[in-house]
Amino acid sequence: MTPEPSKNIPIDSGRNIPLSLSGQCIVNLSSKYKRQRRYTKAQVVETVATNKFKKNGKGITYRDLLSTGVASSRTQAQVTLKHCLSRNVLFTLGNYKPQQYYPTCLKSEIPKKNIPVGVTGVNHSKAGLLQSKSITSCLNIDPVIVQTLEGYVLPLLPEAPLHIHRMHFKVKVPAEYYHELAPPVDSQNRGKQHEDIIGRVRVRYCFYTNGTVMVFTESSNAPFKLEDETDLSRLIAFFGQVRDRLVIFLADKHERIVPDIMQWELTQCEINKDIVVGDWLQVAGLKIQIKHFDHLLRIYIKSMGRDTVCRVEESCNSINRPAIEAISNIFHPYDKNERRLTKQDTCEDKRA
Repeated sequence: MTPEPSKNIPIDSGRNIPLSLSGQCIVNLSSKYKRQRRYTKAQVVETVATNKFKKNGKGITYRDLLSTGVASSRTQAQVTLKHCLSRNVLFTLGNYKPQQYYPTCLKSEIPKKNIPVGVTGVNHSKAGLLQSKSITSCLNIDPVIVQTLEGYVLPLLPEAPLHIHRMHFKVKVPAEYYHELAPPVDSQNRGKQHEDIIGRVRVRYCFYTNGTVMVFTESSNAPFKLEDETDLSRLIAFFGQVRDRLVIFLADKHERIVPDIMQWELTQCEINKDIVVGDWLQVAGLKIQIKHFDHLLRIYIKSMGRDTVCRVEESCNSINRPAIEAISNIFHPYDKNERRLTKQDTCEDKRA
């Protein structure tokens, strides 16, 4: 008796697709050949392109696909590269023989290779930041770049989200613990350094003989957003992580050595706004620096994976306030001014 053929039963939404189905080939009805799924190959090609660029700064060709076994023939390699180009996995820079393909995931970093970058600085400038006459004459910047900054970047700045990506803290611990630390002593300032990684943030702890601990956090490629109360909560939670790593390093099980985070002092920070711009600005190597009293303003082009951004950055020095209070003032600058006015009115009422 012939068995009844199995029916196609729909797969429940909670179940995974069987490997036998996920590995099926896509059939092109206009061709008599079956084509292998290309999105799986695209991931492999992207990895090959990324590794080669990081190794020698060059793009891949069909020869790289043949040597790595991704393709078995020159025709197949060329078709695969063109498919990845159309899917925006790869991109090209000009015409070469053989054609070179670069990974799109590193697109913002490609133009920086072998390009001279000039640094321009201005001290104590009282003029407008991006006035075309002062920029072109004093800083010797291409007028096209100035037009881009004035006509595109500046109008978008007010609506761009505010970020913070570098913070310096100061905290005190008992001085006797300095001699028990294992890290070697720095010959210049007698400090002992310990580094740690928290998520995508590098944290460096510097211990000194008088018990002072300077904590430096660096997260230029993953800055913290400063927009709403949720962002403030995330940042305060990060402060707790920074303190917790110090507690672990000093083996402070009862938390009697490391002060509470409310006693930590913020000495310096860098806040920024990023505007996505064209990759061609990488070639210009734009770097502007303006110093005014304790504030340092920078404008430069930065690679952020697939995107290239124009970063407008302000470095605030000599803050020297409790960390939570300083961050709250950055989040709510108007509340700070209102408190000052209220305090002045109270003092005047008492005098009267």
